[in-house]
Amino acid sequence: MTDYKHKLRPRLINGTWSIQGTAPLVGRVRKTFPDKSSAEISSQKLITQVENHLAQGTIRETCLTQVQEKDAEQALHLMAQHPVFEQAGITCLTDLVNHSLSKVIALVQNMTLDSAGAKLLHDLKTRGRSVDYLDQIRQKIGKLCRVYGDDYLVTDFTKDMIREYIRGDQGDRSPFLGKDVSKTTRTNELIFLRVFFNFCKSMDWIDESPCQDVKGYGKSKREIKCLSNYETRLFINIARDHSEVSLAYFALSLFAGLRPEELRPKSDKERLQWSDFIWRTGDSKSTLAVTYHVGKVTSRRVIELPDNLVEILKPIRKESGPIIESSYSTWRGIHDYIRAKAGYQVDGYHFKHIDPELAKVSKDESRPKYVRDVLRHSAITYRLEIRQNKDEVANWSGNSPRIIDEHYRALVKGTKALDPKQYAQEYFDIT
Repeated sequence: MTDYKHKLRPRLINGTWSIQGTAPLVGRVRKTFPDKSSAEISSQKLITQVENHLAQGTIRETCLTQVQEKDAEQALHLMAQHPVFEQAGITCLTDLVNHSLSKVIALVQNMTLDSAGAKLLHDLKTRGRSVDYLDQIRQKIGKLCRVYGDDYLVTDFTKDMIREYIRGDQGDRSPFLGKDVSKTTRTNELIFLRVFFNFCKSMDWIDESPCQDVKGYGKSKREIKCLSNYETRLFINIARDHSEVSLAYFALSLFAGLRPEELRPKSDKERLQWSDFIWRTGDSKSTLAVTYHVGKVTSRRVIELPDNLVEILKPIRKESGPIIESSYSTWRGIHDYIRAKAGYQVDGYHFKHIDPELAKVSKDESRPKYVRDVLRHSAITYRLEIRQNKDEVANWSGNSPRIIDEHYRALVKGTKALDPKQYAQEYFDIT
């Protein structure tokens, strides 16, 4: 008679959990389930139903799985070993759960800024965010704690307090009290506060984020420009004449679309290394692996290197070591110097020791202004014109398909002699 227990056990058949068999009272059973857990619960119910029938009701009915029953048995055994539970009025598992729940609720209701900030940083670190990003968040948490105090409760924040914090008008509790705060700064502070309080909400420390419905000022859409092929050749030639490091920086920016912070991060351990390249010959493309802790991206991406970039780097590439070894202050001078040599309007303060005469004339307002990130934008724009695939270009550049489509689509104009695609192909022939 006990054979029915074996027949009513769940089995994985063709990738689906099911119960198939016959038993007294229930007859023939054919059921399928979405997962193993629900199948085990149903199996236990069926077996108990049959046992109750066979024992004429002397066996109690339960919906617990074997694992749950064993867990409850161990918990009751531990409670019996420690009389302190009975002294505290905890005589069953329900009492124990209610007692723990009250402690958890008390902890949640008393979560302070300092504790919540520490937990947010730990969460971001385990998710692989970069050291630079963690430093920025740590500084903003410290600023928030200095204004309100480490022990201020996250549950006490209101929408009006958020507005006061980012505005900094007279009488407000704000790090910007009495200062002329730009719209960009206010928006950046609001972005941080949203991250912080959304995390608090996800942890059930608050019911609603105080940032909800608080509007930022928005950032003006940055103008996206790309260099002409003539300007690109000029940058490459000036960089090549200056140094190998300069050539590597400008070539990787112009033809691999690397961000400045990916090439020269503040932390030495995050610097891109020559060993991150995989050089191939023949039809296979050489690649560069940019790992999650470099720059803004939080996941590893592998960049396919165009043939002209491989040709440019061939005489200067090394087996190991960082690509950019200079400190930020040193590199800032080199970067500004090359831009000034290319004819752009640049403050000559950082390279006056390199070329005093150029430093004096580089501020001339008749010179064209240099558009930030124009090197990376050029690489993305021309690659999109050739590939016509926003998903592929997004993966290559470490961006989202939406941003690629909105910002970089149809920017290449071409010339009288070359249509846009031909002009883009000529861009990636520059050596």
